[in-house]
Amino acid sequence: RQIDLGQAMVEAGLAVALPQFSDRYLGAEARAKALKLGIWGSDFQQPVDYRAASPRAHRAKPQASAVRQPIASSAPSGVYYRNCNAAWAAGAAPLYRGQPGYRPEMDGDGDGVACEPFRRR
Repeated sequence: RQIDLGQAMVEAGLAVALPQFSDRYLGAEARAKALKLGIWGSDFQQPVDYRAASPRAHRAKPQASAVRQPIASSAPSGVYYRNCNAAWAAGAAPLYRGQPGYRPEMDGDGDGVACEPFRRR
């Protein structure tokens, strides 16, 4: 059985419906409001109103990289995988730059993620 996460969040009062995109969640929002669930149990400013009143605080900030890259430890980890098949067999793959067992030789496209599921070696 699949659950619509958006529906569940709106029903629990943890999200607002966005009628400019879809009217699918309006009924769920009305029920959550009537029952004063989650955010509807207090006074709050709608996110769209807050962003309109505070445009500088919510400008899109450029991200250095879309790939999660943990900070590398200076101490050797002692973890070594001969290849990606070994990392997958150990349940450690994919490996991110800075994680124990990561080696640049295993990162075929140099994006900081070794042994990616679609590039299994």
